[in-house]
Amino acid sequence: MTAQALRTKYPKFIYESFSADSNTLKFNYSISKHRFTHQISFENLKLDNLIFHLGLAEMFSYWKLTCSPNIEIKAGYLSPKQIKFWEKLLIKGMGQYFYENKIDFTKPGFLKITSSTNKPVNLTEKLDNWTTNSVLVPLGGGKDSIVTAELLKKHFDIQPIIVHPTTPASIRISKLITNTPPIIVRRILDPYMLELTKQGYLTGHIPYSAILAFIFLLPGHQYIAVSQERSSDEGNVEYLGHTINHQYSKTLEFETDFNNYIKDTGISYFSFLRPLYELQITKLFSKMPQYFKEFRSCNRNQQQDSWCGHCPKCVSTALLLSPFLSKDKIIEIIGTYPPDNPSNPDLRKIKPFECVLTRAEAEACYTGQGLDAILSSWQDNPNMPKEFAKILKGAYF
Repeated sequence: MTAQALRTKYPKFIYESFSADSNTLKFNYSISKHRFTHQISFENLKLDNLIFHLGLAEMFSYWKLTCSPNIEIKAGYLSPKQIKFWEKLLIKGMGQYFYENKIDFTKPGFLKITSSTNKPVNLTEKLDNWTTNSVLVPLGGGKDSIVTAELLKKHFDIQPIIVHPTTPASIRISKLITNTPPIIVRRILDPYMLELTKQGYLTGHIPYSAILAFIFLLPGHQYIAVSQERSSDEGNVEYLGHTINHQYSKTLEFETDFNNYIKDTGISYFSFLRPLYELQITKLFSKMPQYFKEFRSCNRNQQQDSWCGHCPKCVSTALLLSPFLSKDKIIEIIGTYPPDNPSNPDLRKIKPFECVLTRAEAEACYTGQGLDAILSSWQDNPNMPKEFAKILKGAYF
């Protein structure tokens, strides 16, 4: 089925309602006769606040089936300013989806979001029991979140949070970093959505980090320190006069928009590592040898707890480590040296739809050109509290 045929047949996507039961959230969506229930459950967290806005972020997984031109929000009220936030996030965050499905998102009237209720829904209650010495730190299985957690735990109590699907590496790393049990979040997609994709309905990339940002609001921590790096601001391809960025919801632009959206909550969401390029973060990681055999950055073999040695992430990781570790040490970690394999992607020439180093960083790793300039760089993150910037700058310089 083509995108235009689906947009014509299914002109409206509806966010119907949401509900909470103990520590499980349910969000209900519909596209004509097709109905979906998306669930999010938590371990090690008592859910006190119901976040209607999280359901808006989660709707992308279902809206993308038909790319409906109209989105009606029945579940709660959105102000005109909030609607603009969601329209911008959809257009920029779904860029890869538009590109891969050959959808012209620049046409007049391509998307309209309306709120059909006047009943305000609080984003979250402002909590009075925050402690400035407690920081929520999302953990994956890779090196970046390790660097964030290791540097911050010297100054704050940190609370790890891991979003399903958990990986052996993420659970293992959490235990190595802190004795505090991680909050485990499970996103449960409606199986019917997956069935429709098999029938030919549309599928594609969603702004996943934006969904995570709203999930991270729920535990009620004043500080949320994610691990997006400066390199995420670089786009992948040009399409219809716009830059398509696989990592849009990791960019400074999104981070700033998100903080403006949640400013009344008193919560500070920021990337602790944004002042640094990926190469600089890897330099910090190279001084943490206790994690060399523990971390995993391979997307293909995450659940197998291994490295495939061929994907862009494996190539990127090896390149990033190369200025700081010997080739033998990298082979000991990954099992091979992926950049030496001519069948693997050359990241100097193309930036795939993956979270990898920039083209300039790849060139610096291969040839040394520009390496010193990159390693001495610093760019302030306007969203990060000064005390956090001081910690990172002190650790790096």
